[in-house]
Amino acid sequence: MAATNYVVTVQRPTLVTALATGYFTSPTEFNLIVAKNTHFEIYIIGSEGLKLVKDVCLYGRINILKCFRLSNMNKDVMFILTEKNHGMILDCRKADNDQYEILTKYHGLLKDTGRRSIRSPICTIDTKHGLILLRLLEGIIKVIYLKDLSSIETSSKTLEAYNIKIDEQNIIDIQFLTDHQKPTFIILHTRKPEWYYLSDTEPEEYFLHTYEIDLKERVLSRLSWKEKITISEASFLIPIGKYEFSCIVIGRNSIGIWKENGQRLNVESPLLEETTSLISYCPIEDDRRYLISDDRGRLYALILEGNTQDENSTITITDMKLNLLGETSISQYIVYLDNNVAFIGSYFGDSQLIRLLSEPQNGSQLQMLESYTNLGPILDMCLIDLLRHDRQLVTCSGNSKDSSLRFIRTGIGIHEHASIDLRNIKGIWALKIDNQFDNHLVVAFFDQTRLFHLQNDEIEEIELPAFDFQHQTLCCTNVTSNQYIQITTYSIRLIGNNGQDLFVEWRNENNEITVASSNTTQCVCASGNQLFYFEIGPASLNEISKCQLPYNIACLDVTPINSRDERSNLCVIGLWTQISVWICRLPTLDILHQESLTSDTLPRSVVMITFDSQPYVFVSLADGPIVYFLLDVEQGLLYERKKVPLGTKPTTLTICQHTDLSSTSNNTSTSRTVLFACSDHPSVISSSNNKLVFSSVNLREIVCMCSFNSEYYGPSLTLVTDMSVILGRIDDIQKLHVRSLGLGEAVQRIDYLDEEKIYIILTHYMDTYKNDSSVPISQQAYQRIDCTTTIEKIKDVTQQQFDDMFDSIVILDQHTHEAHASVRLLNSEAATSLCVITFTEDPTMPYIAVGTTIVLDDEDTPRSGRIVLFRYMNGQMTMIAEKEVNGPPFRMLPFQGKLLVAIGNSVRLYKFSLENHELIQLAKTSVDYVECLQLKVKDDFILFGDLMKSLTVLRYNADEKKFENIANDPRPQWTKACEFIDDDTFLCAEDGGNLVSCHKNSGSTKEQERNILNELGLYHLGEEINLFRRGSLVTQHAPESSIAIDTCILMGAISGYIGLLLQLPPPLYQLLMSLQLVLAEYVPSVGKIEHGTWRSFESDERSDVSCGFVDGDLIETYLDLPKTVQQELIKDLHGENNVQLNTSVEELVKIIEELARIH
Repeated sequence: MAATNYVVTVQRPTLVTALATGYFTSPTEFNLIVAKNTHFEIYIIGSEGLKLVKDVCLYGRINILKCFRLSNMNKDVMFILTEKNHGMILDCRKADNDQYEILTKYHGLLKDTGRRSIRSPICTIDTKHGLILLRLLEGIIKVIYLKDLSSIETSSKTLEAYNIKIDEQNIIDIQFLTDHQKPTFIILHTRKPEWYYLSDTEPEEYFLHTYEIDLKERVLSRLSWKEKITISEASFLIPIGKYEFSCIVIGRNSIGIWKENGQRLNVESPLLEETTSLISYCPIEDDRRYLISDDRGRLYALILEGNTQDENSTITITDMKLNLLGETSISQYIVYLDNNVAFIGSYFGDSQLIRLLSEPQNGSQLQMLESYTNLGPILDMCLIDLLRHDRQLVTCSGNSKDSSLRFIRTGIGIHEHASIDLRNIKGIWALKIDNQFDNHLVVAFFDQTRLFHLQNDEIEEIELPAFDFQHQTLCCTNVTSNQYIQITTYSIRLIGNNGQDLFVEWRNENNEITVASSNTTQCVCASGNQLFYFEIGPASLNEISKCQLPYNIACLDVTPINSRDERSNLCVIGLWTQISVWICRLPTLDILHQESLTSDTLPRSVVMITFDSQPYVFVSLADGPIVYFLLDVEQGLLYERKKVPLGTKPTTLTICQHTDLSSTSNNTSTSRTVLFACSDHPSVISSSNNKLVFSSVNLREIVCMCSFNSEYYGPSLTLVTDMSVILGRIDDIQKLHVRSLGLGEAVQRIDYLDEEKIYIILTHYMDTYKNDSSVPISQQAYQRIDCTTTIEKIKDVTQQQFDDMFDSIVILDQHTHEAHASVRLLNSEAATSLCVITFTEDPTMPYIAVGTTIVLDDEDTPRSGRIVLFRYMNGQMTMIAEKEVNGPPFRMLPFQGKLLVAIGNSVRLYKFSLENHELIQLAKTSVDYVECLQLKVKDDFILFGDLMKSLTVLRYNADEKKFENIANDPRPQWTKACEFIDDDTFLCAEDGGNLVSCHKNSGSTKEQERNILNELGLYHLGEEINLFRRGSLVTQHAPESSIAIDTCILMGAISGYIGLLLQLPPPLYQLLMSLQLVLAEYVPSVGKIEHGTWRSFESDERSDVSCGFVDGDLIETYLDLPKTVQQELIKDLHGENNVQLNTSVEELVKIIEELARIH
C-alpha cells in the first residue's frame, strides 16, 4: 500500500506576517513589501495608490523580512529568514520584458542546536557597519557580516555567520543604536519567563543592557548603561537619538523613555488606562512621531517634543503626547508609506491602506483608502451546494472585533442593474446612437427584431425608420463614419443619420442570409454554401468578392486580430457536413488552411481573438465543448489544438470588454478583452500569465450576450437568459470570489441547515468590541431569547448576569444573511461545538445540537458543560432538551441517527428520547485520552484526533453498545485536524505545519499489526491546518477523466490558506512524482532552498524526507514553461525500480490542466 496524494493551493495565505518598505525594485520606485506566510507581494507606491507588480513564492514560511541599504549601495535589498532557518539576501531587477526578477545574492542555513526560544526570532540590522544580528536560540546571538552587496554579480554566495554567547536569557527585543563608532546594541529581557508573572504575586521586572561588538575578535563587551524596568509586559524597544544611549520602551499599557544619566519620562494619558494592550508601532518620517496600535484596533500617534542641541544635533526629549487617531483592523504590523498614508497589516482582519487626516472627520482622523482581503485565521468552514451544481465555501474568519463570515466561490457573480422580461431571444447587440455611450439594444427573435432605448434607469421600446423589424437580425453594430450595419436573414442594411436614413440595402435574390459577421469596415455573410465579402465606407457597401464552398457554412468571423485595428486580413469559417474550420484571406477569399473536426460534433460558433499577444481561434461545438487553436496570422495556419469541456448544449462565443476595478485608492478601472461562452454552463475565457483561464459564471444558462458601456451604469454586460435580459456587471475575473459579512463579534463555529436554508453560527461578544459603526450580529436578530437551564449545579454558578461578555447561537438566512434568531447563553457559558442532526427517533425533524462549557475563574480546566438541543421552524428557535456533561464538548457529529460527542478526554454516543425529550448516553470510550479535539465519522468507523496522542480509529458495536478500539498511531504528535481518505487510510495535520497519511492494515493476520496505524506519507505543507472538509469548490469535470473528484478534501489554515488534497491513480502518481523531481531541479528557487528540503517533514521530535505526496503547486509550473523545455524535461522520466515512463507533452499538459481546473 502506498500513498498517492496530490496537494495543491486553492488560495494562497492572506494573513500578514511581516511588512517592509524601501527602494527594492529600483532606485526610483518606492516599494511596500507584504509578507504572507509562504509568499511576499511587492507593490509600487505611486500617486494612484498601491500597484502590485510581483507575487513571489518561497520554499519556506517567512519569519523575518526586512529591507535595508548599506552606504555603498544605490537601492535596497531584502533579508528573509524562514521558519526552518534558511536565510537569504534578495535583490530585484527589471528584465527586458518589463518583468521583475528576484535575484538571490546570499543564502545559507542558519540553524544551530540549542534551546529554542519560546519567542519569535528577533532581527536587527546595522547598516553603518554592515551587520545583521539574530536571536534564534536562548543564550546565543548570531551575527552575519555583510560585504560586496553592491556587486552586480548574479551568482549567489553563502551567508557567513558566527555565534556569540550572551548571558541574558528570555530576550524580548534587540535593537542597534545608531551612529556609534562600533556596532552597539541594546537588549530588553526578563530574568523569569512570562508565565511567572501571571500569578500577580510580585511586580514584573524587565532589564535593559547594552553591548558592543568587536568584529575582529568576535566577542561582546557589556557597556555601562543598564536599567531596571517595572512595567507590565514590556514588548518593544525603539532607539532614539544619535551618538547616545536612549530608547523608548513600550509595555502592555505604558510608554516610557529611558536615557543614560537621564530622568525617566513617561506618557501620562488616560488613553493608556483604557487600552488593553499595545501590540505594534512604526516611525513616521522624522523619528519624532510614531504610530502605535492596540489589540482593540485603535490607532494612536505618539509625538515626542524636545529641544535640539546644536553641538551634536541630538535632541533632548522634554515631553511625550499620545493622541487617538481612530480605529482600524487589529494591526500586528504597521508601516508608514508617504504623504500621510500608512498600511495596516492585520492578523485577524482585512489589511488596510489608510490616510492620516490633520483634522477629525466624523470623530476620526483616519480615512480608509483600500481594504485587502484576509481569510485568516480560518476557524471553521462549511461547503454548501447551490443551484446549477455550484458550491460555496463559507468560512469563520478572523478573530475578535474583526471576525467575519467569508463566502467563497470559484464562479463569477452577476450584479444586476436592470432587467427586461423577454423570452425566445436569438441574439442581442448594443448600439451607440447619437451618443458616445451604448444607449440602444437590438434584440433578435425568430421572425422579428425589436429596438430598445435605455436612458438612465428607464427602458423604452422604439422604432427607427431605417431599421428592419420584420426579420431576424443576425448581426448589428456601429461601423465607420457614424453609421450602423444591420444584417438580417433578408438583407444587409447600411444605416445613417441616427437611424433615420437607409443608405444601402443588399439582398441575395436566391436565398436568405444564414450567418453573418462584421467589424467597423468589413462584413461577411453566407447563404448556404455561398460566401460574400463586403467593405464599408461612407454611405457605401461594396461587394468585393464571393466564393462557393463545398458545404454549407455554419459560422464565421472577421474580428480584427488586434483590437486597435479596424480591419481583418483573415476570415475564419466553420462548415457543416465536412465538420471543419477554414481560414480565408481577405479580400480575395483565398483558402489558406483547412482544419478537420471530424471526431467532433458540428461547429456552432467561431471567433478570432488575441490574448497576451498570441492570436487564437476558438470553435464551439454543438454538444458543448470548445476547441481552440493557436493562429499563425501571416500564413493563416492553425496549430496546437486543445479541447475543453464546458456545457452540454450548443455554445455561442462573443468577444466583449470586461472592466476590472483596480486595487488603487481612486478606484480607477482597466478594461480588457475577454471571450464569453454562452451555454448551459456559461464561462468567461481570459488570459493570465500567458495561460488561458476558464471562469464559470454563476447563472443557470445564458443564451447570448453583448457588452453595454452605459453612461448611467458604467461598463456593463447584457446577458440573455431563457426568461429575460439582464443588464449588469460581472465580478472581476479572478480565481476565487470572496464576499464578507462583518459580525461585530467573534465567530467560532458554523453549520448549515438545508431544510430551512439557514446558517447556524456560534459567536462570542465582549464589550471591548463595541464601536459606533456596527451592531453585533446577535443583537440584530428578529427573535432574541435567553437560554435557560434546569441543571441546578450549572444554575448556581451562572446566576449573575453580565452584559460585557457572552456567547450566542445565531441563525442567519442563507440568501439575505439577516439574523432571524439569536439565543444568548448563560453567564460564563462558552459555546464550543455545533452540528445539525436528524435522530433515528424523529427522522422528519432536523435538530441543532450545541455543546457548551462553563468557564469559571477558579478552574484551570473547565469541569462542566452541557449539550443543548434546539429546533428551528418558521423563523422561531425553540429549546428542546439539555444534557449535563463533565467536561468541554469539543466536537460533535451525527452518527447513525445518534449524536457523537468528543467530551474532554473521551468520546460518547447519545440517542434522543422523543417521549421524554432527553439525551441518553449509549456508550463511552473506555480508555481516557489527553483531550479529544477532532472527530470524524465514515460508515461504522470513528476517527478522532487527540491533543498529544495522534489518531485513533474506533468502531461502534451497536449490539453491545460500546466502542471498539480498532487501531491507533503510536507516535505522539500534536494533532490539529484529521480526516478519512478511505476506510483504511487517514489524514492528519499536526502543529508543525506537516501532513501525515496513515493506514490500518485490515488484511493482516496479526492482531498487533492490525492495531497499529502505519505512516504512508509525510509532507511539510508549511501551513497550520485547522480543519479538513470533504469536497471541492468545482463540480464540473470531464467525463473521460481518470481523476476521481469525489476524493477531494479541502483544507483551511490559520494563515487564510485554502488547500485541496485528492487521490491520484497509482500510475499517474508515479508519473507526476517523477516529473516533480525534474521540475525541482529545473525551476529556480528563491533563496536557493531545495524543494526536497522545504517539503521534508520536520517537527520538534524528528525530521524525515517527504513521501506519498505530490506538490501540485510545483507540478502546475510545467504549464508555464516553453514547449521546448517541456519536451526536454520529460525525456528521461523514471518511476519505481527505475522503470522508464513514457508520455508526451500533449498528454502531460492535458492531465495537469485537468488537475488545475479542479481548484
